[in-house]
Amino acid sequence: MKLIKNAMIVVPEGHNGLIRNGYIRIDGNRIAEIDTMDKLTPEKQAGAEIIDAKGKIAIPGFVSTHSHLYSAVVRSLPHAGYDDVDFSFVSWMDRFWFKMLEDKVNPKDVYAGTLINCIENIKHGYTTTSDTTEGSYALPGALFEAGRAAKESGIRGVMSFETTGRISPENAKLGLKENIDFIEHCRKNDPDGRIQGVIGVHTTYTCSGDLIQECRAEATRLKAGLQMHLADDRWHSFDSTLKYGKRCLKWLEDLGFLGPDVLFFHCSYMNELLDPEIMKHYGCNISHQPVSNASFGFWPNMIPFIKAGVNVSLGTDGQTQSMFENMRAAQMIHRIRYEELELLPDKQMFEMATINGARSLHMENQIGTLEVGKKADIVLLKNNSPVPVFENNVMNFVVTVADAAHVDTVIIDGNKVVEGGEYLLMDEEEVRAKCQEQAVDFWKRNNWPTP
Repeated sequence: MKLIKNAMIVVPEGHNGLIRNGYIRIDGNRIAEIDTMDKLTPEKQAGAEIIDAKGKIAIPGFVSTHSHLYSAVVRSLPHAGYDDVDFSFVSWMDRFWFKMLEDKVNPKDVYAGTLINCIENIKHGYTTTSDTTEGSYALPGALFEAGRAAKESGIRGVMSFETTGRISPENAKLGLKENIDFIEHCRKNDPDGRIQGVIGVHTTYTCSGDLIQECRAEATRLKAGLQMHLADDRWHSFDSTLKYGKRCLKWLEDLGFLGPDVLFFHCSYMNELLDPEIMKHYGCNISHQPVSNASFGFWPNMIPFIKAGVNVSLGTDGQTQSMFENMRAAQMIHRIRYEELELLPDKQMFEMATINGARSLHMENQIGTLEVGKKADIVLLKNNSPVPVFENNVMNFVVTVADAAHVDTVIIDGNKVVEGGEYLLMDEEEVRAKCQEQAVDFWKRNNWPTP
């Protein structure tokens, strides 16, 4: 049993959303009690591991709903500097990401990149990540290596492999089988569900209608989620219109793909008049990647979807490890677009980073808020504000002031994995060094310059 005491606790309802001085009692991997310190009796403290959170703010762990964690092995490469890559998104995907990354990566690369990124995610306050592994020639085994890394890191993971028809029909079948095998493996070997599998699908321009329908059928059979990139770039929409005479989303609707178990990534170039209502009708979810999209010059507009009642969450896409940065970027992008200061208030941004992510993964009854009965996925932030933090400004502090340096303690599934800002489960620097070694090996396979 663990007992967090003397904490300022962000709660979803009651107490005006904040308990100024309270405690959280953890029994196993679940929250057993949350209350004010005046209700804490000696009996409730007996035998518990005490975590003194004086001067700290307790929040639910962040939930990232889209990433490519393995890609740490190519982090910081100046991809715009290659002579044969014009810096349009389609060219970059076709000439850099596909041919220089996905087609060369192996399971060892996947494991090394995923592990270090999981550790960094945790230190940034994430307790859950939804990840999509790629690497069509790393099959079979790539997703299993990503899942092994996530499990070893201590994070809560929802994992998939990106099924694509880009290589060949045979390779597409291997990708789908990788997802199915991993889902079944997790259900058999991780019954508590800290690591789960879902069906990953790349996108509309690399998958045939038959392949998309087959992925849908398997997800329905397995009662597993579906995740897919959608309208990342204008080309996605143009390609769908040219091939099928329909927008991407409309084509997917006609294929019978849509449903509440579907999570779409990016959605940068959608029809803002028609698509929000379709998504709302089917209960689809969106993962918004503001930092990643902005780095490519995209300006996705989530407001029509939010106003229509579509659940929108946040993901890193591997471009940043910081949810703090993502929250601020999403807020600023939309406020600039609409020239409206009050758009996406801090509380709403915080919910997009926590409970909305949980809803996207159909885990809202388990994670995303600090409530009795939910999994003990808790982050303690240092409250070093030069002004008092209370009900009126705690959300502003978390969303617009805090960063990774404020993350003091991270508890996932009832287990302490970060304390005093230090990762506890393994030697982080050793993991980083091994990832660097694997990155150099990968670069040599691409004939890139190495140190």
